Amino acid sequence: MPDLPEIATVFATGGSGFLGGHCLQALVRHGFRVHAASRTRRGAAADGITWHHIDLHARGAVEQLMRALRPSHLLHLAWITTPNRYRCAPENLDWLEASLALVRSFGEQGGQRFVGVGSSAEYGRATSPCAEEATPIRPASLYGQCKAACWMATEAYALRYGFSAAWARVFLPYGPGDDPQRLIPSLLAALAAGTPINVTDGSQVRDFVHVTDIAELVGRLLATPQAKGAFNVGTGRGITVRQVIERAADHFHARELVRFGARPQRDDEPLSLVADMTKVQRVLRWHAATSLEDGLERLLLEASSAAPNPSRGGVGSCAS
Repeated sequence: MPDLPEIATVFATGGSGFLGGHCLQALVRHGFRVHAASRTRRGAAADGITWHHIDLHARGAVEQLMRALRPSHLLHLAWITTPNRYRCAPENLDWLEASLALVRSFGEQGGQRFVGVGSSAEYGRATSPCAEEATPIRPASLYGQCKAACWMATEAYALRYGFSAAWARVFLPYGPGDDPQRLIPSLLAALAAGTPINVTDGSQVRDFVHVTDIAELVGRLLATPQAKGAFNVGTGRGITVRQVIERAADHFHARELVRFGARPQRDDEPLSLVADMTKVQRVLRWHAATSLEDGLERLLLEASSAAPNPSRGGVGSCAS
């Protein structure tokens, strides 16, 4: 990550979530003065982070805090991410409204650098790796639509107030702290417990990126004001979901527990979703440090060490 010319104050949202927690740790390691928003945490600085108890949907409270902090940098991650719900949840519209109010307040207080965390769900169906400046933005879900709208409006605010802005389109995150209902954690939990699990046929091709790599790239973006526009956050490597599931099942010698095709595939789900990392490598000289093989192996070892005695009980399910 580039060295900061002076200690920069960053206000970060979503810091108590899966991605956010890792991102905050990365910012502290690289010398940012970090203030983080949370609806649940209170108190003074801990581990280099000062927490502020605030509801980001309360516009007056957000404006008051921004006037008090006057942060030079803003990292915005907060959004609805509840598995099996976030794609179509009406709260996406609430988060769009709250996000733009936050960005506007940041600009009004003289903010200099904004980085927002978007999603690969903003892209339309693609037959080749998704490129930031070539692949159409045609999101199929309300989640993707609101994320895309947030970035478009943020670009307008950046021009209006004169701050530099970047947007990190995250592909398929995984790693420590992931929500237990998401694909890899739910799969490992079922296999470790000896429980049958229903999945789709697993033909989807995905770009799985380790959460520590996401945090590193997001931090690098925040510290590089000349890097403007949208940037993919992935590895550039696609693998079928079935391959990931079979690798995990083989670790537990339990392929018979996996019921491929027992869950239907969503109609709005693209067959392939892989990042073109050319722009990131050219502008930021960055590539993912953690291969899927290494990252998955660590999670498998952790799941094995924590596994109870197997009991062939009920049937689990995971979104694949």
